[in-house]
Amino acid sequence: MNQETQNTESTEQMNFIGIGLTILVIVILAFFIDMGSLRVWVEKVGIWGPIVFILLKISTVVVAPLSGSPLYPLAGLIFGFWPGIFYIAIGDFIAHTSTFYISRIFGQKIVLKLLSDTEEGILARIVNHISDTRGFFHACLTFFAIPEVLSYGAGLSRLSYLKFIGILMPLLIMVASILVFFGSILKPDSESIFVALIIPVLGVLAVIIGGTLFMKSIRKKKAE
Repeated sequence: MNQETQNTESTEQMNFIGIGLTILVIVILAFFIDMGSLRVWVEKVGIWGPIVFILLKISTVVVAPLSGSPLYPLAGLIFGFWPGIFYIAIGDFIAHTSTFYISRIFGQKIVLKLLSDTEEGILARIVNHISDTRGFFHACLTFFAIPEVLSYGAGLSRLSYLKFIGILMPLLIMVASILVFFGSILKPDSESIFVALIIPVLGVLAVIIGGTLFMKSIRKKKAE
């Protein structure tokens, strides 16, 4: 097994760990926090509640080491499904547009200061394989757990902004819809726990498909 394959498998493990931690955090919240009181408080603060949430979502993407995964189901818990999706989509659009142009304008030197050591290695491989639409789509399926690295990588590549945002945002919204829906219906009962088990299954399928397509793309480019 070569180093590149090992790195991809390591990334897949990160995907699974991220999904598992997200589910654990939200289940704990549902058991120990009075969500009814929390929703009432959010309603009282008015527009500032969504604004603070959107800014927090943006920060978890621009400052890559911060994990924003728990915010998706939390949006469903606090705001409900459709408002939660709306606020997540706004935050993601602004955040990933920002990261794309940060890397495109300021270059790799600035980007590396915002990423961890593990993400730096992944970034180099992403940049090498997302110069076209198909390569970026495959990379999105493989590295869906670290979309901020995809955004920084796309900014360093030759991929246009419209292709970048046109591919990434629908995928982010699909993933967000699952997690926000999960949060919106979560209650500390057996039915909710059963629903939670569906999310890791979907994650496994996405990683397997994305990883296979991405590695095929790598082998094809090496053969050319």
